[in-house]
Amino acid sequence: MGLIDSPFQHVTEWEQRQVYMPHFPELNSSEYQEVPRGRVVYSATKQRAIVYMDRSIFNDAYKQKIKTHFDLLNCKVSWKADPHYRIFGNADHSVEKQDAS
Repeated sequence: MGLIDSPFQHVTEWEQRQVYMPHFPELNSSEYQEVPRGRVVYSATKQRAIVYMDRSIFNDAYKQKIKTHFDLLNCKVSWKADPHYRIFGNADHSVEKQDAS
């Protein structure tokens, strides 16, 4: 498949490393499934990043923040809503919304 991913696991980073604490200490009593999240992978065969994320952050403002944070400003990006990254309790399980930019 030629996909490049990180070993990052949301549950480990949230519960053990508490990566949110420096900037968002108010999230201390939250579960990681209660916060919008996603994953950025790179397809070497397609030469593009693929961003999987919760539908609640599927908008231009968040896309720009993600592109800036992950240094994807000069990279082709496919945006995909994915039920794996949905907010816990969100009934919308569809993955049909996709967008490439």
